[in-house]
Amino acid sequence: MGEHFIAKYSAHNDELEGDNLLFLEHQQLGAFTPRLYGMWRDGGKLFLVMERLHGETLETLWPALLEVDKQKILSKLREAFDIFRVVPHEGYFGSVTRSHMPHHLFYWPQYPAHISGPFNDEASLLQGPIQKARLTAAAQPIKRHSYQADFFSSHLSLDLVTADRKPVFTHSDLQRKNIFVEEVQVGDGEKEFRVKVVDWKSAGWYSVYWEYVAAVFAFHWDDDWCVRIVDPWPAEAAMTQLIYQDLWM
Repeated sequence: MGEHFIAKYSAHNDELEGDNLLFLEHQQLGAFTPRLYGMWRDGGKLFLVMERLHGETLETLWPALLEVDKQKILSKLREAFDIFRVVPHEGYFGSVTRSHMPHHLFYWPQYPAHISGPFNDEASLLQGPIQKARLTAAAQPIKRHSYQADFFSSHLSLDLVTADRKPVFTHSDLQRKNIFVEEVQVGDGEKEFRVKVVDWKSAGWYSVYWEYVAAVFAFHWDDDWCVRIVDPWPAEAAMTQLIYQDLWM
């Protein structure tokens, strides 16, 4: 669509991506995100018209970057994600439209509230994927009882839940392919970088540890870049990975 705009359209696009971009712009955080100019449905497809970003993805740039440049970029990303995390919450775990949790770990057809949310507290949130594990086991060609779900319910819920812990706004898909980096020149030829985060369809109100946990789902452990942006939650990541593996591996 030319130099300034890009169109994203598909029958599989999610309006939550547009809703999240509008929410972030309303929170005056547009400096870290592409601007949304339009969103509509036509012919069974959802169209999103957004700002065309300059630069390259961090995934493309990373292998050739000097360590000093990596540090500049990661520091800016750390600043951005720290700001995202202090956006005032609205007292529930779910999407910005007060609907289901956007991450696919909470997906079930028709989004039943006990699996997909929204949830009023962290204990209920954790029961979502546990109940999904039970239904997944029961839906197998040879129906079975999920003893892993029993274990998760008895033990993980005690270890992962902290009373009165509040929801945190979370991107929920922190990968280098979802970060655009533009190099700019400042005084005396010094190099600086602008960063923007894309692909906001899974964002919403999650547990405080979720940004790290969701990143670990896709992390290849070939670098330490992720923990230089968000604080690590290794115990929570390991325990949530057990549920993830039970559902998809």
